[in-house]
Amino acid sequence: MAELPEVTIVMPAYNAAHFVTRTIPAAIAAARGGRVLLVDPGSTDRTGEVAAALGAEVVRLPERAGPAHARNVGVSHVQSEVVLFIDSDCVAHPDVVDRVRAAFAADPELVSLTGSYDSTPPEQNFFSQYMNLRHHVTHQRANTENAGFWAGCGAVRREAFVKVNGFDAARFPMPMIEDIDLGLRLSPLGRCKLDPQLHVTHLKLWTMRGVIETDIKSRAIPWAKLILDTGKLPNDLNLRTSQRIAAALSLLVLLAVPGIPLALLFGMLGGSHAQDAWLIALSLSVPVLVSAAIFSDMLRSLAAIRGPFFALQYFLFHQVHLFYSATTFAMLSLVHKLAHKAKPASSET
Repeated sequence: MAELPEVTIVMPAYNAAHFVTRTIPAAIAAARGGRVLLVDPGSTDRTGEVAAALGAEVVRLPERAGPAHARNVGVSHVQSEVVLFIDSDCVAHPDVVDRVRAAFAADPELVSLTGSYDSTPPEQNFFSQYMNLRHHVTHQRANTENAGFWAGCGAVRREAFVKVNGFDAARFPMPMIEDIDLGLRLSPLGRCKLDPQLHVTHLKLWTMRGVIETDIKSRAIPWAKLILDTGKLPNDLNLRTSQRIAAALSLLVLLAVPGIPLALLFGMLGGSHAQDAWLIALSLSVPVLVSAAIFSDMLRSLAAIRGPFFALQYFLFHQVHLFYSATTFAMLSLVHKLAHKAKPASSET
């Protein structure tokens, strides 16, 4: 094995004073003497001061900026062979830097290595558990080779990062899918891998409103635009073919939730339309069974972690997530096609 590379942890942190009291000490411990650099992009609280007091190097930006720009600034301040990005609300496991150094030393063609949330988020409400475990279980089942990039806990070879001009801060001025875009641009340069055991603990408290707004505004819309602009639709993570089928079925599954009990009730009451009611119940059960089969491995994992009732709750709300995400993509695809068709017509006038 080659000599272990130097790794610097870069952490963007906006108004995260309440998080960095836990995340900075964990990062410093994991770094084992290596640099931990926090970039404060215009916080209005004491994020920078708290991080510095805890032992991190701090770079303060004069005005509000998104994590893409903050990470780029961080990389510009370091010279290590590898940079490990960790979000300010993520507590690094003690072995994260060790795993990153070993992976890059073992594979000179490796340009990025992505980790995941662990399965033990401290916030216990359903939506925090849903978001964390959705990410965790998806990444545990994802392709380990030709993987996308995730900046919550993701490492890059600095030379490759600089070569592709880092994160696209102009296109992604706020937290969006700047890491997915970076991964697409890194992939031609070498191997992009996922390490399912490279873990951080996510501290964020999620609400239903926060989940839906983030899924639509920060993920579904920019992701759809990126896919439509690049023409690249990865067959991995939540874009696998099976996930697309599940998204197409989500409305039918949601209709089946009240529809099956009502149809069964009418069927048991008898009457001239009882047979029709039984047929409706049977028909509505088909998309539910297909979707349940698609998510069977995930649901078994969730049941093992949080119990069968949580797995059922997850399955039902996940149909809502699939529906609004698929609807967003469909609407943007339609707008994209209409705009594309309108261009030749306008050029002829």
